Amino acid sequence: MTRVPLRIAVCDDDEFCRQEILSLLNEYTEQHSFQISVSIYANPSDLMEDVFRSGGFDIYLLDIIMPEENGIQLGIRLRQINSGKIIYLTSSTEYAIDSYRAKAFDYILKPPEKEVLFASLDEVIHSITARTEKSLIVKTKGNSVRLNFDHILYVESVNRRNIYHLIDGDAVESNSIRTSFAESVQELLKDSRFVLCGSSHVLNLYYIKAIGSDSLVLKDGNTLYFAKKVCREVRSYWSDFWMSKEGSK
Repeated sequence: MTRVPLRIAVCDDDEFCRQEILSLLNEYTEQHSFQISVSIYANPSDLMEDVFRSGGFDIYLLDIIMPEENGIQLGIRLRQINSGKIIYLTSSTEYAIDSYRAKAFDYILKPPEKEVLFASLDEVIHSITARTEKSLIVKTKGNSVRLNFDHILYVESVNRRNIYHLIDGDAVESNSIRTSFAESVQELLKDSRFVLCGSSHVLNLYYIKAIGSDSLVLKDGNTLYFAKKVCREVRSYWSDFWMSKEGSK
């Protein structure tokens, strides 16, 4: 399904539970053609240390009731850096509502039934691969470039050309467009991650870090300035995005 191994982190303070989950993940991997890399953690501190060092994981399987920091708090910290998809595995039902604060993908009671966990993994992995494989072709002066949706930070219109700013700091400039800017980016706007900002920008909601009254701060540290009305509209889209299933995927 994917060429690059999916990275899964398991964080649980109970040794028996960690081994149980690892065994299930090994069995799941044997049933599928894609590769999975699993890292096991006994506490949130070690997990977060690796997240900051390695750039994060694709999927997190988190216990909730842990002595150092509960899984909800850990999930919120992970979500603040937009890192990965969270599946909670817990023996208690009382945190189900709280899990929405961390925008969890799923909430499964322990001991996890194999069929339930496997179905959740199927769904979350499908969402990851569907998102990361979407792309578009941009015609430039020299050739045509395929851009992955997941790599696009934002697009701006400058002198009737679309400039695609990428998460790695690069930028791709299109040929002169003959339609309106909104029409030229319709392929992006059909995807829930992207929103039209004013008349000359399209932003990837996934990479917005903060929204002020007249500015947007992106994950790479750049700040873009817009009219207050535009910022209010984007804030609404941004909030809806993270509260939706798409945002947690």
